[in-house]
Amino acid sequence: MDILVRMACIVFLLFGLGIAAVSCRSHTLLYHITVVSAPTPGVPQYSIIMYVDGAQYGRYNSDIRQAQFFSPSLSPLSEHLEMQTRYAQAFEVWQRHRLNFLMGVFNKTKGGDRDTHIYQRKAACELRDDGTSGGYQEIAFDGKEFLAYDKEKVVYIPSTQEAVMVSHLWNKHYSSTNSKMFMEIDCIQHMKMYLPYISTDLEKKVPPKVKVSSSESESGTKLHCRVYGFYPRDVEVKWIKNGRDEIHSEEAAQILPNPDGTYQIRVSVGVTPEGGATYSCHIDHSSLEKAITVPFEPNKRSILYIIPVILASLVLLIALIALGVFICRKKKDPSGSHQRVSAEDKE
Repeated sequence: MDILVRMACIVFLLFGLGIAAVSCRSHTLLYHITVVSAPTPGVPQYSIIMYVDGAQYGRYNSDIRQAQFFSPSLSPLSEHLEMQTRYAQAFEVWQRHRLNFLMGVFNKTKGGDRDTHIYQRKAACELRDDGTSGGYQEIAFDGKEFLAYDKEKVVYIPSTQEAVMVSHLWNKHYSSTNSKMFMEIDCIQHMKMYLPYISTDLEKKVPPKVKVSSSESESGTKLHCRVYGFYPRDVEVKWIKNGRDEIHSEEAAQILPNPDGTYQIRVSVGVTPEGGATYSCHIDHSSLEKAITVPFEPNKRSILYIIPVILASLVLLIALIALGVFICRKKKDPSGSHQRVSAEDKE
């Protein structure tokens, strides 16, 4: 497996599995866990990323070997952070063992780029305003989800037919009781601890910035609507034709995090240019009093640039034609000037 495929699998963990949508009457604490079987440049072999209500709040990885909070609001929880560091270091050993187990089950061997494999785990709990709670866990291997946790039966169930045999072995080798305890006790306790400190962060709203553009290819014209710098995460972005018809995108648009804690998304659609047709990008976000519409306007500067190029080409063409005519005339009457000179000499 080359480095591009490996990176695609890791992106699948962070964004493909998704972050659960958060309703206004609940809070969600979510952990993304990644274990890579072989060193990959720029990618930790083991990492945990923590989200609260879709916003990234903490991390741990095998490079820094230390749990970290991203928000200064959580800085008073230094003792808790040290405890999380110790837990993450121990948890790393357990998760590496699970990756090795899966590599053995799927008859994968170590050594070489093509034998690099990725174990992915997503664990989350939800705390509702009425005091009830919920949660879920999902496991993926090499970019494919294959196990989901059933906390009522306290077992992992297969997500695909291929995973049926693996689920039996998994439940036989690994106790699922700890997963239930984590979702119903530890995760909820941590969330209750974090919420008083980050409540102001969660209420923060940053309106989006928007940029529309187009590109040409052999397949036709594509319109792009880039929405960036917004918070919170949830946003609706869509292309509209002639002010009423929604254009469905064939590309899956994903909301991606920015280093400053805000988010970005790009929605692209393929269109066939039509005379008189108009296109606009519609954006709806909780930071806006009402949805905004940004029309797409073809780049007129490119047309203005082409016109002088065409004029210069025409001038050059006329000059070449004139030069050609002059040369042809000279060739047709090569002795005219010589005869006039001879007559003058005689006089």
